[in-house]
Amino acid sequence: MAQRRFPAVFALTVPGKLLCFLLRGLTLFLKPLYGKRPMPGFEENPAHYRFKDLLYFSYKYYLAPPEESETPSQSRNFREAVFDFEPSSPVQQSITLSSGGDLMPYAWMNEESCRELWDNCGSWFFDADMVFANLETPIHTQKPLSAVPEVMLSHMYFNGSESLFRIFNGNGAFRGFDVLSTANNHSLDMDREGISATLEFLKDRGIVATGTHRSPSEQFDIPVVERNGIRVAFVAATYCLNHLELPETEKWRINTGRFNLPNADLSLLRDLVREARKKADFTVISLHNGNAYQAYPSAHTVENVHRIFRECGPDLILGSHPHNPQPLEQVHYTCPFSGKNKKGIAVYSQGDFIAYDIFTWCHLHLGLKFEISRLQNGEVAVTAMEVQPQFMGRNGKRDHLRFQLIPLSNAHLFEQRMSAAQKKELLEIRRFWENHLAPSLSVYAV
Repeated sequence: MAQRRFPAVFALTVPGKLLCFLLRGLTLFLKPLYGKRPMPGFEENPAHYRFKDLLYFSYKYYLAPPEESETPSQSRNFREAVFDFEPSSPVQQSITLSSGGDLMPYAWMNEESCRELWDNCGSWFFDADMVFANLETPIHTQKPLSAVPEVMLSHMYFNGSESLFRIFNGNGAFRGFDVLSTANNHSLDMDREGISATLEFLKDRGIVATGTHRSPSEQFDIPVVERNGIRVAFVAATYCLNHLELPETEKWRINTGRFNLPNADLSLLRDLVREARKKADFTVISLHNGNAYQAYPSAHTVENVHRIFRECGPDLILGSHPHNPQPLEQVHYTCPFSGKNKKGIAVYSQGDFIAYDIFTWCHLHLGLKFEISRLQNGEVAVTAMEVQPQFMGRNGKRDHLRFQLIPLSNAHLFEQRMSAAQKKELLEIRRFWENHLAPSLSVYAV
């Protein structure tokens, strides 16, 4: 396996470079302690961090992101994963669902710097019957933009803006999103009024939100989107709210549970899916969980996702939060409600979507498109999948961002305007794709 030859983090400003250099030096002494594998059972929940948890998080972000899984067999299973989309009976009708990762506010993303952002992938992504992603920021237009800092050293409170959302939503060149998850660890950053303001903002633009609510009655009123006679329900939940908390009497505002714990309590997810199945043919869970900045999901994350299929019965799990892509797998399970044998798709992480973290692997995003079909036997299932590996690149200057598609051959890998450092970064992104994702996904790449 080719080894990493580009820094884990690559800051853009001189102060950022100096600070990252210092932090990498301070974490060097941790290398013998943590090595190359994820910390077993790591919850990655700031509200419950111990000092050793904070040290581990800093180590893997600034110095040595785990490129191996907790066990050799786990990474081998992901690289050798096989997806069977053969329908169990003839297809009657189909729809497509495009899914993207995390939409996050960064200060250098503006209308000028992002005017070419969607040139290479917008048509493919937004032409689906349903378009979905995770909106990882409140949008309270009565408050100023609050962006992700270049170097993360303290609590961060995000807030988007109308102009930033226009970038997220295709720069006005495409029809935009149909559904967005608003349940993630930044849902409460602008307090309760931020939740309501975000929901109103999306409603005004005809976008369905899932995962946060304005009243207790909304929590189990699961949104359903129908296309071509196929009804798809969208459930969303998050593993934490960073260090913030809601009182017990207001837990209904955000679907939250400690889903990053080993043997996590899944009762909320089960109740939400049960309600979704009453109205829909196909249920998607957008689950904000997992561990960031590692090539493979942690062992307890995988077990929890398998349990969600077995105990809660969704058809598709779209994971977010790890920020860099992680492998997909198909999970065979028996639905707890119908008793039927099913094949679910587990997406552990598509990575950051519209964002620009200084962590190198975050610049690779897996655009996904699923074909969902109604079969003659009454089943509704995923019958095809497309994967578009996308590199969030800087064209010439750091303040000009555009998606570059990762080609399947070396021809035309680089663009003329790319600097030497940008070319090295793209080689690292390509190496990450080929080592960890391409073995099972390249056949579906477009």
